[in-house]
Amino acid sequence: MKLLMVSVGRGRYAVAADALARIADTTSGSEARRVGSERAVTVHGVSYPVVDLHGMLGETPSRSCVYLVLEGKDGRAVLPVDKAEEIHDIPATAIAPLPSFIFAGARRLFRGLFSDGHESRLLLDASVLL
Repeated sequence: MKLLMVSVGRGRYAVAADALARIADTTSGSEARRVGSERAVTVHGVSYPVVDLHGMLGETPSRSCVYLVLEGKDGRAVLPVDKAEEIHDIPATAIAPLPSFIFAGARRLFRGLFSDGHESRLLLDASVLL
């Protein structure tokens, strides 16, 4: 399973690379910009809803934010992260499912936990993000 490693605040996460349509960096100026109340981001003239993972996790976004444009059968959205690192091929058997009492809810944000070889990461559920 190909996963993009990302950082949000102090947390380390991963998102399925096949859900990734584009990476837009806010430091480039014209490539991506926040719209209105910051609930939407325009990337190359297309507006996307924002999934505020920083807010969900109680983290403050950094000034140099990177936008992950995610697409799936359920829609499209932008996920702001502090850093997009690299794509790793992680075997599905290396991802431990989370027990139902951890992060319980109607829409579980995390699918599992794994080690990237250096530290533990939570795998974000792209279908919930969209």
